[in-house]
Amino acid sequence: LKSQRSVPGRFEVPIAMALSAMQSVAALVLCGLTLCFAECQGDCEAEDTGLVQRPKYYNYGYYHKDYYHKYYSRRRRRERKKPNILIIIIDDLGFNQVGFRAKPEKNYDVKTPNIDALADEGIVMDRFYATPWCAPSRGAIQSGRLDVINPNVPNNVWNFDPNATYNDSAGEAQFAPYVGGIQPGTLTMGKRFAELGYVTHLNGKWGIGGGSFLNTPMGMGYSSFLGWFGDSMESCDGAEPGFAVGGAGPFFDALPGFWRQDSQASFNASWCSLLKSAQLTEEEISVGCRSFKQELDDVADEMIRRRSREIITQHDYEKPLFLVHALQLMHLPMQYPKRFAPTVTNAREPLNEDLRAATYGALKYVDWVIGDLIDAVKEQDQYDNTLVFLTSDNGGAIYAGTANNNFPLRGGKFNNFDGGQRVNALFSGGWIENALNHYDLKAFYSETVMAMNDVPETLLQMVTGRPYPDGGMRNKPGPLSGIPLWDKILQKRQVPRRITYSETMEIKVGPNIADLRKIWFTENNTIIADGNWSTNFPTNIEFIPDLAYLYVRPCGEPYCHFDLYSDSGEQSNIILSPAQEQRMRQDVFDAWNDNILDSARIKSLNGSNGLPFQVALWTYYGNSGPFVNLDAEPISVPAQCWCDWIDDGVAPEEVTHMIINLYLGIRCTNTIKAFGIAGALACERPLSLTQAPINFSLQENMWKTIGYETSNFSSILTAQWNEGPVELLFPLPLLEWNFAAIHGLQSMNARRGFENWANIEKYPFNLAIRDRCPQMEIFTAPTPRTQVTDWFISAGFFNNPTAGAGGNGRLAMVLEKLNFTLDNKVRGCFIVGEDAMQCPILDNKPPLVDPFDVPNRTFQDCLDNCILWDPDA
Repeated sequence: LKSQRSVPGRFEVPIAMALSAMQSVAALVLCGLTLCFAECQGDCEAEDTGLVQRPKYYNYGYYHKDYYHKYYSRRRRRERKKPNILIIIIDDLGFNQVGFRAKPEKNYDVKTPNIDALADEGIVMDRFYATPWCAPSRGAIQSGRLDVINPNVPNNVWNFDPNATYNDSAGEAQFAPYVGGIQPGTLTMGKRFAELGYVTHLNGKWGIGGGSFLNTPMGMGYSSFLGWFGDSMESCDGAEPGFAVGGAGPFFDALPGFWRQDSQASFNASWCSLLKSAQLTEEEISVGCRSFKQELDDVADEMIRRRSREIITQHDYEKPLFLVHALQLMHLPMQYPKRFAPTVTNAREPLNEDLRAATYGALKYVDWVIGDLIDAVKEQDQYDNTLVFLTSDNGGAIYAGTANNNFPLRGGKFNNFDGGQRVNALFSGGWIENALNHYDLKAFYSETVMAMNDVPETLLQMVTGRPYPDGGMRNKPGPLSGIPLWDKILQKRQVPRRITYSETMEIKVGPNIADLRKIWFTENNTIIADGNWSTNFPTNIEFIPDLAYLYVRPCGEPYCHFDLYSDSGEQSNIILSPAQEQRMRQDVFDAWNDNILDSARIKSLNGSNGLPFQVALWTYYGNSGPFVNLDAEPISVPAQCWCDWIDDGVAPEEVTHMIINLYLGIRCTNTIKAFGIAGALACERPLSLTQAPINFSLQENMWKTIGYETSNFSSILTAQWNEGPVELLFPLPLLEWNFAAIHGLQSMNARRGFENWANIEKYPFNLAIRDRCPQMEIFTAPTPRTQVTDWFISAGFFNNPTAGAGGNGRLAMVLEKLNFTLDNKVRGCFIVGEDAMQCPILDNKPPLVDPFDVPNRTFQDCLDNCILWDPDA
């Protein structure tokens, strides 16, 4: 051969190829006929991980490696372009709700051609694990950690405390401000990829903050955002449902919650001057002044689709694009454009098959949205340099009101069975196709175990090629932190490790997929839904509302221990000896406790939060949004008078107070009529209106026109928002209020006067005066009559009646008011009348699903006999 410094001659390339081929064969034999990749050590280019896509002929030995590096690597580094990244998060997508999984199971209702096309061209992560519900997953994918959402307090804006306490790892008491959701200052993907030169955007569901400006998307590194901060969005009225954020009462039902943030905005929001006078940092003011109330004039998912398409088509690709598109669907409320809606059997009496059809109409729409975004990328000639990652935040919800499907996995959202955690995920796009071609790989199903917190590390490894953890999210390595897996995915290998989700549950990954194990210490807790069935699969008739089937110790022991490889349905609990059980329980606890963030150590918060004056800023926004500062202190501003209703005989210029009502929203009145009324909040004029205020006396008739009737409407009129501690019964469910509401909702379920199927999760307030879905051609999936049960309604108002033992559940609190003395037994009683309870666990055996056929019991009879678990037995 001539010198390597000269261009290869006519005969030298075949000789070099032959030598290279012999070397390759020998290497393959040494590697056990598997793909071998050198691992980058130290400060070097990760040349064999697929991070830098070199010409295919380089692998086959057209040029000697040294020759290639001397003459080409410098040029290739200059020319290498970072890929655009498109992350698509589908909310509550069931495991069996993508075509490439459903077709083999003959579930032909599932049609997802665009998702299937991405799977056919990329890498399906067959063992991808999220968390059992949305917020921890969204925190994990943003931060690379499993503990950025505190597991001890609900993830909602009301959980703030400027003087929160916790015990550090040494057991010493510490103080720190706590803001609901992800803590300000946490490094997110939005900020990390911006550091690498990306322009970052997020549209849709944030779900991990919004009480503080600095834990909104823009406050955490994204240059723009369109969507909602909380758990879900009601498209018919533009408000976040109160149940979506927890404890926010009528403010969240009355106030819209759709936001736009834009760091490049050339003008400020109308409340900017108000913020500048408050005690806020420059960064908080900058974010607040570029956060805008956004009117919702279409279904929420359509609004964010149009925005994401706009970003893709208008982006200047001199800089790479990083876009997160987080859909509302398949989450409740299930709303989408009417053109995708199915034909229904009976609009007045929707059945299980109507919900099933509506669910797959939603899925058809979701798939169309994904196809449209991919088309937008291709229209810009950017597909070859775009990396697509698609996933769900948790398993499909299989409780009442849903028809999602996790077959053949056990369980669903909110529990740690694989039906709640093992989700669909895939890498695709032209960049992935090029990487596969580079290594002579075809699209494949990867068994490399991957968790949600591995995603940012893996994406950064793809983009930077830097050694871990230097190039990653800068998290301390450990069982709560993600790791980069791109090279291991290509090598089809595992990374032995522990993935610790809480102090009671972890997944153990061994060197082989056959070593995959799960341990979950359920102790004596109530588990929602036994989950051995998948909703409405394969037939339409066996739908069981799981609120009636709360289950204790689902594995027969105080733990669930599964071999996930040989027992993917999680049916065979691996029994531990007492010593093994104790050792494993301590190991899991230590793995969590020794590694968690301080913010996750907080066990409880100040219970005096949640007073109306603390959210006075919302009356200026006309939107439910940030209201605390970086130190978790409410931003002190006077309330601006804001209402939908006005007291009879009170002129707008006479308004001095807002009266906040549990079921009817907010009404304006004067000083005289506000005297002595709980929930009355003094406010400053001028009066700000969501619409022309309606006389308060007209409310009952308005509800009657949509089918909401109760013989006890007067008790609803007096259901003011109690100003007591939020940790108590909030809103306080005094029995007489709730019976009136339950009766009204039962009447509403008859569908009298509805143009559109009602979103039953909403309080009737918005349905009466704000339901714009018929005008906007928005379809709302129905809640079948067999599912809108007395249990569902009463559980919605009283919360889970079996939560905890004895006095820990809301059922116990209500009964205490009625002078019933309870022990520590866990009961499954649902209040359905003034002296009537039902015990579905005993009286509603499958396949019987109609609650009207379930007999009523007296309070005493139900309390004596409807026992789910007796701790003393």
